[in-house]
Amino acid sequence: MSSNFVKFCPILTTCVGYLDEESLKTVLELRQQAYMYLDEKVQTSTQAYESVDLIVRKLDEDLAKFESLLKATGQFETSGGKPNDLAAIQVTPSVNEWILAKVISFNPESGMYNLSDEDVESNKVFHLPESQVVVLSGVDRLSRGDVVYAVYPDTTSFYQATVVQPPRKVQGSSPFIMVNFVDDSDENGITHDKAVMLKHVMRPPNS
Repeated sequence: MSSNFVKFCPILTTCVGYLDEESLKTVLELRQQAYMYLDEKVQTSTQAYESVDLIVRKLDEDLAKFESLLKATGQFETSGGKPNDLAAIQVTPSVNEWILAKVISFNPESGMYNLSDEDVESNKVFHLPESQVVVLSGVDRLSRGDVVYAVYPDTTSFYQATVVQPPRKVQGSSPFIMVNFVDDSDENGITHDKAVMLKHVMRPPNS
């Protein structure tokens, strides 16, 4: 066995001329033990992986059963927007431009939205992943100086703005805030406050 072991070990082949038979035997035994320990570690790791995999599969089965139970009792709520919810959408992933749209449908399994353009002159329908959709549900705790994205008046496009007056609600109308839009100064260099409905405001995307 020793001669075969030496044959396939370049290092031992080089050193064999410098070791007596007893020393060589000791080295070979230590090497054999190292391989045995290595095999034991691999087997232990495999067993641990199989145990964890079994637990995860069981958990997935339990979650599926629990979801079915909630759906049967009407207590299951899916994430994502509901039909007719307003949303900000990023039509092109690499471009930080957002427009106002309305949710047509949302598929929680694929994470994909169907949305219609809110521009009255457009009949576009967008099919977008949820990473490019922000459902507008109102922004809480806005203060003067906060940076937001808001729909510029008489458009459906979002632009960066700074809050100059926190949300207010006037009887008979929707809540609104006063903002200063970036790069919106007039010919005299004055930036005028503009009112934007709160439902047309979101925190800066990816912030």
